[in-house]
Amino acid sequence: MADPNDVWEREVLARHRWGRHGDVAEEELARLRKLREAAGPLDGKCEAVIEQIVALEICNWNLEESVLALCGAIGAKEPAELGMGHLASVTDERWKKVWAYYLALRNWLPAEGKSGYGALLRACDPGGEIEGHIRSLLGPRDELKELYVERLCLCLEFWLGGFFPAESGQMTALGAAVAALEAKIKERDAGGEILDAFALGGDGKLQPCHHKMFRRYDIIISSVGAGKWRAAMPRRGTGGFERAALLEEYLGPIERWVDGAAAEGAAGGDVAERIQNSLAERDDVKIFLAALLASLLRAQQLFATKLAQSRVKEA
Repeated sequence: MADPNDVWEREVLARHRWGRHGDVAEEELARLRKLREAAGPLDGKCEAVIEQIVALEICNWNLEESVLALCGAIGAKEPAELGMGHLASVTDERWKKVWAYYLALRNWLPAEGKSGYGALLRACDPGGEIEGHIRSLLGPRDELKELYVERLCLCLEFWLGGFFPAESGQMTALGAAVAALEAKIKERDAGGEILDAFALGGDGKLQPCHHKMFRRYDIIISSVGAGKWRAAMPRRGTGGFERAALLEEYLGPIERWVDGAAAEGAAGGDVAERIQNSLAERDDVKIFLAALLASLLRAQQLFATKLAQSRVKEA
């Protein structure tokens, strides 16, 4: 079993956390180490809370509820019952929507005779809204669109399978199918950019736990329909500002509680009050856990703001 200190320390220094902020990363790690030392020995339940804290990222679709659940876990010194971070956070309802996208795409593809996709699609998309939406984005069928839709279906199959093991039969079959499809696509669309969206399964950006996942599906599908990358859905570029502002509503009260300013935080509204009530009385263990939670998300919030600022300048 991994040393719990190694787990959180590696996460602090990871590139997607403080690692891309230069010397600040070591300073932040030193600050957290002091709090960890003051906390003393941690029991198994608190170590489980650390694992949950490390699992949550700013891009998670259920970010707000997850932060509140973690504050409750810290206050109780017991892991949250809510599935935390990545695929563990994806609910049955969200999976059904992913299935609806997949089945609608499969149902759009040509078939000799009637396929069985429609029967299951009606269970996931009973009103037909998602199927209608996808058909409107794709427009009239042609051979290149069919190849791209098949490629997107393979990407969704990868995520619906919950990650295929590296040496598994699924990965062998997926790799062969992807190679064959992409070769055919490049023959017909040599200079196209749409294929780049599928690199490494979307490089995490297409997995069901990402808050922009369905928008990104729509970007790909509408690009296929228009025959050009982002022809129908240009980049907005300012989403980082919105995400950072959303997260600030949660990080501010947590950091104030860590600093012992709980009374001031209550003025922040219902969220601040809920956070401070969940964290309850301060002690060294809870101070460390709360500081770690705020720190890891703060690193990503700062980068999200910086990225949004750079995109505004480019526009």
